[in-house]
Amino acid sequence: MVTSDSTPPKGDNVISLSVSDVADIISRVKGAAGDPISVATQLFSALGENVTISGDTFRQALAACAVPVVGSLSDVVSRIGEVAKLGNRVTLTNVQEIQSVLNGKHFRLKAEVTFNVVEEDSLPALTNISGVSVHELVWIDIRSMQVKQNGGTKIVRVVTSEGTKDVALG
Repeated sequence: MVTSDSTPPKGDNVISLSVSDVADIISRVKGAAGDPISVATQLFSALGENVTISGDTFRQALAACAVPVVGSLSDVVSRIGEVAKLGNRVTLTNVQEIQSVLNGKHFRLKAEVTFNVVEEDSLPALTNISGVSVHELVWIDIRSMQVKQNGGTKIVRVVTSEGTKDVALG
């Protein structure tokens, strides 16, 4: 079992994915309709159990699959140094801390961002998040994000250091 303090994969058993490997995964996930959390969960789940991807490889695979990387997403993707996954724990190592704006909200990604990719109640979730925060007078740490159903509508339940908020999708 992987705990929230697991370190990124290292050693002889680590598989370093190629542009082709990552592009194949992105193509499979890209074809599945879904909200951003579901797509991210599918992508990170499909990577394997003990893998690393360089930031350059990740960017080349996104380009090869014609995934649009615009606005603040471009800021984030351009600064990824490495994506590593051990079990269900993902570590994004950025070349530096990132501060940007998404949908009018200021957000910050630390140089190292970690989270678990899981399903809770048969719905995708990113849990035990570390290194992600949003600004609301002060920086508020995001702890988890999960897709939920609310009266036939999909929402994202965001748990932060200051409480829980449901955000409608679409």
